[in-house]
Amino acid sequence: MKRIGIVGFGVMGEAFAAGLSARMPGVALSAFDVRRDHLEAACRKHSVTPARSAAEVFASSDISILCIKPQDLPAFCADVKGAARGRRVVSILAGRRIQAISDGLGTDQVARFMPNVAATRGASLVGVALHPAATPEMRSDSLAVAGALGSAMEIPEKLMAAMTGISGSGIAWVFQFAHAMALGGVASGFDYGTALSIAASTLESAVAMMKDGTHPLELASRVISPAGTTIQGIRALEQGGFTAAVMAAVEAATRKAAEMEG
Repeated sequence: MKRIGIVGFGVMGEAFAAGLSARMPGVALSAFDVRRDHLEAACRKHSVTPARSAAEVFASSDISILCIKPQDLPAFCADVKGAARGRRVVSILAGRRIQAISDGLGTDQVARFMPNVAATRGASLVGVALHPAATPEMRSDSLAVAGALGSAMEIPEKLMAAMTGISGSGIAWVFQFAHAMALGGVASGFDYGTALSIAASTLESAVAMMKDGTHPLELASRVISPAGTTIQGIRALEQGGFTAAVMAAVEAATRKAAEMEG
């Protein structure tokens, strides 16, 4: 895999360019976007070669990454099917199944990614699902490309909607939680900026402790002491339906993602 093309050079397209440049310095990158002025400027920023068309990206790349709008897929496929036939393709199109990409572009070498917004910082876990006919080389290269956005996890496509609920949309629950923690800090005497900094640090500390696979309830039990401060806070969370509310949020996002797939 020496040449990677990106079709659709918006926020996620640029995230791929930045991540691939940093983690695969020997790879030649090209990109196409219908916004020509934006493409030229963004390509200069990331040292990427601008392409004259999406078809040119497919023709000149070992693997091409689709970052277009999902609703544009039918017209896009009609335009490039000849150039894309048999090529290796990565799609980040929400709600578009692997088979839809495969049928539309005339190739079975298709991978589907589910990153989240942390990809813009190179810190996303990316769910990766592959067409059943994908070759071992396609699999390894797809996982490598996904890793440029942070880290990769191969999953069956049937779990892509759940990946959206936990990670793609789920990162927003974490932002909401951090904000709520900060507001609690303000109510208790801190200014908002300081409280948010403390909340973010607390989240980082908690994640670090879970990295080795220790169950979160075991870790929580180390903090909870009889008749102490922590158990009072946990009681308040559960009285507010905390656990059920988070579960419901994940399930609601999962349902919506599944509906989008048809």
